[in-house]
This record gives sequence, C-alpha cells and structure tokens, in this order.
Amino acid sequence: MIYDLIVIGAGSGGVRSARIAATHGAKVAIIEGSKFGGTCVNLGCVPKKLFYYVSQFNKDLDNYASYGWNVKEKKLNWKKFITKKDNEINRLNSIYKNLLLKNKVTIINGFASFIDKNTVKVGNKKFKSKKFIIATGSKPRVLNNFQKFVHSSDDIFKIPTLPERMSILGGGYIAIEFACIFSNLGVKVDLLYRGNKILKEFDQDLTEKLQENMKNSKIKIHLNVEIKEISKSDKKNLVIKTNNKKIKTNYILSAIGREPNVDKLNLSEAKVQINDDGSIKANRDFQTTNENIYAIGDVLNYLNLTPMAIRQGHYISEKIFNKKTLEYDFKNVPTAVFSSPQLASVGLTLDAARLNRMECYELKTEFKSMKKSFKTNIKDTFYKLVVEKKSQKVIGAHILSDDAGELIQLLAILIVSGATLDDFKKTVPVHPTSSEEFITI
Repeated sequence: MIYDLIVIGAGSGGVRSARIAATHGAKVAIIEGSKFGGTCVNLGCVPKKLFYYVSQFNKDLDNYASYGWNVKEKKLNWKKFITKKDNEINRLNSIYKNLLLKNKVTIINGFASFIDKNTVKVGNKKFKSKKFIIATGSKPRVLNNFQKFVHSSDDIFKIPTLPERMSILGGGYIAIEFACIFSNLGVKVDLLYRGNKILKEFDQDLTEKLQENMKNSKIKIHLNVEIKEISKSDKKNLVIKTNNKKIKTNYILSAIGREPNVDKLNLSEAKVQINDDGSIKANRDFQTTNENIYAIGDVLNYLNLTPMAIRQGHYISEKIFNKKTLEYDFKNVPTAVFSSPQLASVGLTLDAARLNRMECYELKTEFKSMKKSFKTNIKDTFYKLVVEKKSQKVIGAHILSDDAGELIQLLAILIVSGATLDDFKKTVPVHPTSSEEFITI
C-alpha cells in the first residue's frame, strides 16, 4: 500500500495536518511512538498552565489578605494535584486519538526512520507514501557533564514533592516560567543564567520590570554565571559551584532550551538536509530539500510555538490536497510568557523597527492594577505600543500584566488588521479595567 500522506509525529501540528488531508480525501497515516498531542499537551503548554494556575492561587491568597481575608492554613495536596493533572492529560490524549480515528487516519504505533526518500521503517514494517510531513517536535537540550544531577523540563511535571530549594538553569521561557511557578508555591528559587539579561528576545523595558517583580518575589537571579561543578553534599542536598559562588539546593532543573528532535529519523537517506543548528532546512512553503517531504513545528526551529505548527500543518495539507493557499500573518505572531506577572508581545519592538529603517515612536504607561489596590510599593502592570510615525499604525504591543496572555491575543488582531492609534482612541473604554489604558495611553 502507498499512502498519499504519512505524518511523522502526532503532536498538535501533526494531527492537524493529518486530519485536514484526510477530510480532502487523502489516504493518510500518522506515526507516533509516544502519547498523542506531542510536547504541548503532555510535557509543555497544557501541564505548565495547570502548574501556573495552582501556583497563582497561592499568590492571589497573599494579595487578598490585604483586603481582610484571613486564611489560617494554606495547604496544597500536591499528590492530588499531580493526579488531577495526569487525568486531564490522558483525557486530551484520547481526544487527539479520536480526532484521527474519526477522520479515518491510520495510526501506526512506533518510531519512524527513513529507508529512502519514499519509505519509512517502523519496527520491522515498511511504509511508503507519496508525501511526508515531519512533525517530531523538539526535546530538552542536555547539560553536558552534569546529567546525573539535573532534571529536564520533561521531568518537572512528575516531581513527587515540592522541594525546599530549587535551582533553575536558563534565562528563556521555560526557566522564567518555572522560577515564578515554584516561587509562588513557596519554594526558594535560584535562577542561574550565563547571559547578562533574561528573555533577551523581548522588549527590554518589559524584561527589566519582570526581573524586578521576580526579585520582589524573593527569586534570586544570578546572571553571567558559568557552572564549574555540581556535587552532592548529602542525600537531600546538592551544591552548585559557579565562577563566583556556591549555591546549595535540593533540586536542579535544567531549562537551557530545546533542540529539534530529528536524530533517529535517518534524514540523510531521504535526501533531507539539516541546518547547522540541527533544524531541518525548508523553504517558505515548509518543503524540505526533498520536494515530497515537508517539515513543521519545532523541527524547523523558527518561532517554536504550538499554534505555528498547527498553522503550518494546515497550510501544507490545504495546498497539496485542496489546491488552496491559506493566508497567514507569520510576521506578527503573538506570544506570552506565563511568568508572574505575565509577559506578552506581538509585532515589532522599537529597536527592531529601527533596524528595519522604520520611523517609529513608542507610547508607554506603568501602574498598579486595581486588584492590588491595598498592596504598597508595587507597580505590576506595564503597557507599551510601538507606532509608525507616518501611517500612525500600531506595529507592536508589549505587556507586563497578570492578564497579558489574554490581552495580547486581541491586540494581535488589531495589529494584523492594520489598526492605527486613532482607531484605538476612537474606541470607548470599559471602566474600571486595566485594559482601558490602551485607549487613554
């Protein structure tokens, strides 16, 4: 049997591409050696957001004590939470699997590797297809020399108990989010990063203000750190020796990034080229150096976000099996960091706009949200709009707020639609809200 399409990887992007191709009459198979839903559902976005919610409740309790609430005993049943989390993930796994079965996609259990440009092997069986989509995602980058002492972001979702002290290595999305999550759960957190500023791809005003908030939450941030040695001092304690200090800890989370999960695919046999960073080389239509093989999601190492993989997979299946080219704005992709407070961004920063020789200016405002009215010495909300001078179009929005993730989605619609600052100001605001500040900015 020769399939019209074989998708390798049943994450969000892979499932979408398989399902769309099948609805257009293609004979489709999908290959998966682990759980359906991929990293996002099992070891990423979904469990992380549940961790965020359980930690944020603790932070909110502290805030509402300033209103007069007296909660005598705060106690979290961590084992019960982990069980609930696992049950929810299993439910989502079933939904993904049923979507495939409902659309008559053949499910092949196991891990694929190419034998030639038209054939893959799974176990002892061979499968041929006219087209392939590689959607195998990414995996945690390994910290060489110290593997036996550290845990990855895959491991963290199975942590059996909350440690007293945790050290987190890294300065990107994953490191920052888990630093805030575990700090809000009462864990003493040390964040160690070899760079000189966290979240370097974001607007600098936002990252600096987030860093201040993190320090106020008693997260110790150590920048320009080089790890020299990790050792055990006793059964419960580890010691991290850096270029300038020693840090005592109970648990080390390595969150130094992720890398494309392509090692076992045997891509050279399929005539698929790899870039220097280990990602798959592809053109603007996500077509690899083998014209019959496409790649989507984290294997491309370009805006590694679940909605990007979903859009890419949908785009390919529509183009091949429905002869339709979908239009997406891949320039203005909204993204959020579920820190505390949240950080979110869409469009250009002022620095990026100037690099593109655009004449722009920015409007910004900083204030304490109404929810924190009775807290002193706090500014937890910061908004910034980047405006093109001639057209007055808003070309960037950058937010620090407890609601940043929700707000940025709506702002992205306005930016993609080409809304001007006048369009913002014509809108009658909702009062009292924090978001009305976008109208009066």
